[in-house]
Amino acid sequence: MEVFTEEWCAACCDRLNQRESYRLAAAGWEGAAVLLMSADPEQGVDEDRAVWLDIHHGQCRSARVATEEDLETAPYVFRADPAQWKRLLANEMDPVSAVMQGKLKLSRGNLFTLAKYAPAAREMVLAAGEVGGTFPSAAE
Repeated sequence: MEVFTEEWCAACCDRLNQRESYRLAAAGWEGAAVLLMSADPEQGVDEDRAVWLDIHHGQCRSARVATEEDLETAPYVFRADPAQWKRLLANEMDPVSAVMQGKLKLSRGNLFTLAKYAPAAREMVLAAGEVGGTFPSAAE
């Protein structure tokens, strides 16, 4: 299963809902978040790919490939290139540290509000990493 596809989105949502640690860490978080993988033809990603997550008080109510409207209206949008997403999903990099270092960009949303949900963000990335998935092949 390839990352940032419909199948992968559904699997991530299911995995989040199986994690008691996520439910506790995200108990007060509500709204939507978009995870965006920037286009990088050299890495096999010809156009931006994005995942929309409907998260509400420790539950993932749904997840799917994001639409243009989602990108414009989601309270939080996180953007990184394919190489950074690979590192994040392989648990080689902490998402909060990645935001602070500019490797994972918070394109929309309030960093101070997000800070209180740092454990939830970590849990989201851990769950996605547990789902696994393949990345597009790099250009030859």
